[in-house]
Amino acid sequence: MYWDIGGKRDDQQDLINSMGSMYGAVLFLGIQNASAVQPVVDIERTVFYRERAAGMYSALPYAFSQVLVEIPYIFAQAVVYSLIVYSMIGFEWTVEKFAWYFFFQLMCFLYMTFYGMMTVAITPNASIAAIIAASFYGVFNLFSGFMIPRP
Repeated sequence: MYWDIGGKRDDQQDLINSMGSMYGAVLFLGIQNASAVQPVVDIERTVFYRERAAGMYSALPYAFSQVLVEIPYIFAQAVVYSLIVYSMIGFEWTVEKFAWYFFFQLMCFLYMTFYGMMTVAITPNASIAAIIAASFYGVFNLFSGFMIPRP
């Protein structure tokens, strides 16, 4: 759908198509990350409760460890995904432009993954977390700043 549209910047619609390709790429994999992390965090919560009851560690080190464990995986995911999508869309290959695209992808993947972790942390189980997360995906989508203009 967005094959080789990055080089087309003749009118406003071409620019909107390029922005839509970036928006769609982030939204697709970001929601996948948020949904995929929820069952894992829910299972790990049982272990945390056991270890906290034994006095092994408190909630803060556990939360930091969850965040630190996700960063290398998301970084690798963003590298691979950015290389594939950036070349398929056909954006101009400069180091600066690719670095900004990669940074944008990485930060969005991080916040969506951490959002999935947060929904599990504030709800009693993964099922309720999935329902709450899904309801906010629509809100995120609506207020994302990407608007499709009228002709």
